[in-house]
Amino acid sequence: MKRIALTILTFVFVTNLFPKSNSDMLADNNDTNVKTGIINSTKFPQFSWDHVPVSAHLSIGKKGLTCEQYNFLADHFNFITFSGSSEENIAAAARKIKRFNSNAKILFYWSCDMLKGTYKLSNSTFPVDGYISSTKKEKFTKHNLFDDTRSDVREWWSDVAAKVVQDYSCDGLFVDGVGTMPIKWGRLVDQDKVAELEKGLIIMLQEARKKMGSDKLIIFNALHGDNENIESYGERMLPVADGAMMDDFDRSPEVRQPSKEYLAAEIEEVCRAGKKGKIVIFKGWPGFTWWSDPELMKKSHEEILKLARERITFPLACFLVAAQENCFFCYTWGWKSEYGSLDWYPEFDKPLGEPLGDMVKDGWEISREFKHASVWVNLETKEANIKWKSR
Repeated sequence: MKRIALTILTFVFVTNLFPKSNSDMLADNNDTNVKTGIINSTKFPQFSWDHVPVSAHLSIGKKGLTCEQYNFLADHFNFITFSGSSEENIAAAARKIKRFNSNAKILFYWSCDMLKGTYKLSNSTFPVDGYISSTKKEKFTKHNLFDDTRSDVREWWSDVAAKVVQDYSCDGLFVDGVGTMPIKWGRLVDQDKVAELEKGLIIMLQEARKKMGSDKLIIFNALHGDNENIESYGERMLPVADGAMMDDFDRSPEVRQPSKEYLAAEIEEVCRAGKKGKIVIFKGWPGFTWWSDPELMKKSHEEILKLARERITFPLACFLVAAQENCFFCYTWGWKSEYGSLDWYPEFDKPLGEPLGDMVKDGWEISREFKHASVWVNLETKEANIKWKSR
């Protein structure tokens, strides 16, 4: 067996907008003892520095994947998130993976803000009118957002979370939307109501934890770095979860060119969250996506993959200079299975070895040494180099 291992808006929220009570609620729900570094590691996916630690996140579609594709995932990944299908299909997918790889940890994609059309079983029991009522003249009508202040909505959401582990054979939740909720709430209601909704979200996640069991995972999206001394909302929510995905690192420069300051803040956040004992999924992109580059998507998969292979060094180097134990690299150009989730890269087979120290910064250049690799990246020029050492 081989080694196992949207442009979403980057949102930050000023710390003093949150009531102290919500901060206290979060502080009481950190599974990690920061002083000792002790975590409930038995529920975490297997981690090793032997090679680049990797994770898969993909939609399996209405019909699921082929047996060969499930075999590929089970053979290459210990940490997988499934989305984009019915509850029954995701449950079947989780069982197939675990039949081939008993060590695999499977997450069920579960949005914290809106209904997803593929989850017909879950949607059928959603509380009547369980959405936020706008108090502003200009309504944000693109999405119907859950009203987390309602106990029946929280109970419905956490009951599905319980089914995820009890009936659907998954090991926890990938909770989408957490990192951007305040900006969505703020389009509908005033800041007092935003604070109430945040409190409801925290309670909802806590209730899900109780129903699933403390040995199950809660990973949310999205985590982002601080920006000009404004706290990342994703980092603020980390204590109530086991970790988070950083989904927007240099996602599509053709659409939005990230500044060197933004990239540096993202790298620092990966390091900071990892040192707190949290799982971090670093979503690397090849500089294009399925939606931002429609002309490229008309080319053959082989041509697109060739370009993705050529561009892996910069995002991978940025991940490696920041990565801590339980940090994982996920590299695709989209969320569907055909957007790179079922492809492999030579860099993933090369020996890495444990880091020999933390990252070293020199202006916008960052370097780090591993037992079998030397990593260098320049955030200003977006150049990078990984020198793989012979054993």
